[in-house]
Amino acid sequence: MAMALPCAVEMSSNTATTPSIEKTASSMAEHESYGRDQKIAPNQYKILSSKEILTRLMNLADSYPTFATLTTTQELYNLPRAGTRKDCRFDVLYDSEGVHIGCNNYVLIIQDKEAYPDDDCDIPLNVNDSKASLKSSGWKYIPDVFLSGSVHGNERVGPTAVIEAAELLLEAAYCESLSKVKTPVSRNNTEEIERAKECRASLSRRGISTHHRQWLARLVSTRRTVIIPTANALGYARNERREDGIDVNRDFPFDISGDKSSKCMQSIAARSINELFRSHLFPIGLTYHGGMEVVSYEWGAPTYWNQTAPDTYAQETIAKAYSRYGGKFATSPQYDYGPMNDKVYYVRGGMEDWAFAGSWDPDRVVRCQPMTYGGNYPPEKTIYNNSTLRAFNMLIETSDKKTPRKNSLGTRLDPLTDSDDENNGHVARNIRLALLAMDLAEPYVSIRQVDGMRIEDDVVPGIHPMNNVNEVKVSSRINHCGRNTRKTKTISWTVGGAFEIDSTDIIYGPWTIRHYDLVDAKDGFYPSAEALNLLKTDEFISVKPQNLGANVKGRSRWHENGSFPKSNVNKIDPNPIFEADIDISNFSNGTRLAVFARAKVDSSWARQPKSSFSALGAVSHIVNSRTNPSYFASNGGKIIKGREDNWWYSLPIIIVIGSNNEDDDMEYLSALPDCELEVIAINSRYGDMPDSYQLTMSRLSASRNNNFQDGSSLLGILALVLVMVVFAALVSLKEQRTHREQERRLHQVHLDYGSIS
Repeated sequence: MAMALPCAVEMSSNTATTPSIEKTASSMAEHESYGRDQKIAPNQYKILSSKEILTRLMNLADSYPTFATLTTTQELYNLPRAGTRKDCRFDVLYDSEGVHIGCNNYVLIIQDKEAYPDDDCDIPLNVNDSKASLKSSGWKYIPDVFLSGSVHGNERVGPTAVIEAAELLLEAAYCESLSKVKTPVSRNNTEEIERAKECRASLSRRGISTHHRQWLARLVSTRRTVIIPTANALGYARNERREDGIDVNRDFPFDISGDKSSKCMQSIAARSINELFRSHLFPIGLTYHGGMEVVSYEWGAPTYWNQTAPDTYAQETIAKAYSRYGGKFATSPQYDYGPMNDKVYYVRGGMEDWAFAGSWDPDRVVRCQPMTYGGNYPPEKTIYNNSTLRAFNMLIETSDKKTPRKNSLGTRLDPLTDSDDENNGHVARNIRLALLAMDLAEPYVSIRQVDGMRIEDDVVPGIHPMNNVNEVKVSSRINHCGRNTRKTKTISWTVGGAFEIDSTDIIYGPWTIRHYDLVDAKDGFYPSAEALNLLKTDEFISVKPQNLGANVKGRSRWHENGSFPKSNVNKIDPNPIFEADIDISNFSNGTRLAVFARAKVDSSWARQPKSSFSALGAVSHIVNSRTNPSYFASNGGKIIKGREDNWWYSLPIIIVIGSNNEDDDMEYLSALPDCELEVIAINSRYGDMPDSYQLTMSRLSASRNNNFQDGSSLLGILALVLVMVVFAALVSLKEQRTHREQERRLHQVHLDYGSIS
């Protein structure tokens, strides 16, 4: 009986969410031992064996249980193992009563279980189970990403690349989840601060900057990435191309003759990938091969020889970006790119075409009836709904040699930089390709600064979703006294996960709904209909970026011409930075202003080349989610849908204009001079509060007779949170005046997020 993903075997209890400093630091020592054992440079990558891959997977799942789950397709889908008792003898985790037969197909799932728990093991894996449509968690909208390391067992770069990418992602997410206050606000979080410093320093020594770390953490917390390092586990263990004589990349039910239904899904590798696609909703993925150096996309099927695939413009744009970000080095130029039929060769039964077109080109799909492994793989397993198979699953031919020389793999120094020095190599650049695929799974917009004050990154890994109104994310206040007497405030924001930024603006106005109504109460979609309706009212004002000319489009960091507009302050940040002034002169003290940034992206991808498919329009999840507001796809409990008018929204910030209101629920705000603003970053996942304050806040909430449960007084909630961030306990009424002054002095110090970056 297949188990739901979160119930899969984990190497450690979820309660142990933070490894020790020694354990966190052990990864670098382990890397250095590879160098000593193999007589190569300490930071140099090496091709991992099957045994080493399993060891690394177990270590990742054990070290980062909040973000990593390790399982097998045998455990999830009740598939048999390929091979004999002589194969994969090192792997005894699932041996039954001491009997060992064959190789497990391991799967590493990276997702933020605290921010977006997948409904406590209750998401069904059966694609036809109607319960999948009834879940209310925002988890269902988090995009899935697929990474396959080795379909052909003797093509060796891919598994190492995806393992190294996974480790980098998990370490960054863990570091970013730790405390960010520069001064301990209680003895309870002193140890966590020290862990944060050591963890971030370790990353920094390897060239992972604050920007890089936060980007990697975002990828972990806002995607679910499914990694099958050695899909052909038997072939990889034997260093053979095939799985017991079966070529896995000819074993998929696409563009093969109907009378050959027994010639697909013969291999456990193909069945494993099939089950993963049946139980997920992948908009994007990569499958790593070897034997040449090229990034290739559809078509690769002989039926479509000399034909242009739908969504070619998008595919070509993404393939070019993979080539650029991969870069070049001494023995290899940038990757060539183009359709598989042109750059590689055509095949029948190829995984890439199947994953791209199996749901919208059913005439090419065959119901498989394999005779291997007892012939007990039902033909219904190769019947797909209209959503399952619409992925950009590009084939990466990693290297001319299927097992490249060690000195051509690259190093762990500056792994996110597309340099042409000795640090780049076959493994290093394919780590970057995996990260780029994750980034492109979905566009995002993020507010960065208000009047030069940096707003804490809107994604903080390991934070619970919004379960109660006590969890609010707070940033330092802005002083607009003295020389800064302007009645406008400059908002800075960025756009990622896309290429061309067709339109972007700031929209702001009075905040009149409860902050937890940002997401839909029924299905967790952001932004909710209530929030969107508020933004459409006359009270909300739209402001275009002032650093972008009229009729000029912005560009993301992935655009072939580079990002635009660039920041005038932070030259290191590769992302575009847009700026706009909002006018606060017409709003009175005590007004709460909600500020959103939004963007439309990649609209040119909607156009289709002239071909026999032109009438279909866009067919892929990637293109439709950006260009088709009415698009809806669902599978395995996940949903991909278009956005109203194609707008993608940031999480908002709330600007509270200084108030003189003496309501006791607003006592902190009443202490603000009229010339100060309080900026509060509201996160739809909510919560950035140190653990040491949670109990205190809960007690205070109970003592105040649940005044905040109806959300009627957001000012009271904000005041409560601000008080609690400074103090770990309530103060008596007699001492309130003294303590209020202490609050004002300590507030900026205690909430100076990011200061130990």
